[in-house]
Amino acid sequence: MFLKSQSAINIAFYNCENFFDTVDNPKINDNEFLPNAQTKWDTKKYLNKIKKTAQVLDSTVLGIGLPDVMGFCEIENVTVLNDLIKLSQLKARKYKAFASTGVDERGINVGLIYDEDLFTLITNEEVNATNYSIADYKTRNILHVQLIHKTTKETFSFFVNHWPSRRDGEEKTEPKRLFAAQQLKNKINELENKNSQLKIICMGDFNDTPTNSSVAKILDAVSKPKTKNQLFNPFAELALNGKGSHYHSGNWQMFDQIILNQNCLNGKQFTFKKGNAFVLDKEFVLFENYKTGEKKPNRTYGFGNKYYNGYSDHLAVYLILN
Repeated sequence: MFLKSQSAINIAFYNCENFFDTVDNPKINDNEFLPNAQTKWDTKKYLNKIKKTAQVLDSTVLGIGLPDVMGFCEIENVTVLNDLIKLSQLKARKYKAFASTGVDERGINVGLIYDEDLFTLITNEEVNATNYSIADYKTRNILHVQLIHKTTKETFSFFVNHWPSRRDGEEKTEPKRLFAAQQLKNKINELENKNSQLKIICMGDFNDTPTNSSVAKILDAVSKPKTKNQLFNPFAELALNGKGSHYHSGNWQMFDQIILNQNCLNGKQFTFKKGNAFVLDKEFVLFENYKTGEKKPNRTYGFGNKYYNGYSDHLAVYLILN
């Protein structure tokens, strides 16, 4: 059994950027990431992706070890998470993996792993995020995993999100994200009505910033909650201070966030303290243009399927509950 201090729970989230296996699945559109595709996504590149993803996760907790709970997006299936566990330093801990099996058009999903030595599983389910009133549109589901801490007996609900992208334009695609936000908020309200002591952690690539309506208004996640139904977003303050997890058109954007309900701010066990939310922006995950000084995420692939042998086009985010 892996032994660690019970004085903190460390939680991380990472958009892995196209973490596909190398096997063709005829039920999904994974053709872009296969050995015979233009990307030449073969076993060597897949194993290197595992190595680099594990390196990122191993760097998220200030030198005290791997996170206890980790959320992922842009994964193909649970197989890649199980390979990540058994083929990297993650195998030192007893992680259990879950992944959504949704209907995303690109065949990508969200996932979560947790240490079974620390938590007992209560339930896992998927929350629909697709607005079927929009023609020819499907997106990934929200993954909900509910756990109970073995020592404190506190119950945690973890939600892993990857809301619809802005690829067709921010304004045009906003209704899709607003719908996803409403589905998540509805589920949170339902759970809190059943258990007023429940601790809720929502993590993900929301493809919106903390000030966008989907996060700030529909989800009602803010930096300083004033009413009991509001959620707390520690990454809102980081964004105001110029931090970001994704770089686009010369600007950093805080798309990747971990949001808490107010039960995570109160009580004697495992609460969030100011200053314990972070973006992993270490040099090794950044690419620097030495001519301009511009820095951005060191990604796996660039335009034209050029292989950069990097990490991801997003930075990992993480926080600590003491």
